[in-house]
Amino acid sequence: MKNKEILGYILIGTCLLISLFFSFNTDALIPNGYELALNGIVISKAIMVGISIYLTFKIGQLLIKKKE
Repeated sequence: MKNKEILGYILIGTCLLISLFFSFNTDALIPNGYELALNGIVISKAIMVGISIYLTFKIGQLLIKKKE
C-alpha cells in the first residue's frame, strides 16, 4: 500500500467515527446557553458537519482510487 492509500483509509475511518459520534451524542451540537433556540442551531451545525464529512470522505476515496 502506498502512503496516499493509507491516508485515504484513515480519512474514511475518521468520517465514519465522527458521524457515529454525532448520531449518538446530539447534545454536542448544542452550545451552552442556547437550549431554547435548538432548531436553527442544531440544523445548521448538522448540515455543516454532514457536508464536511462528505467532502472528507470524497477526498479519501480520491486518494485510494488515484492511479499513478
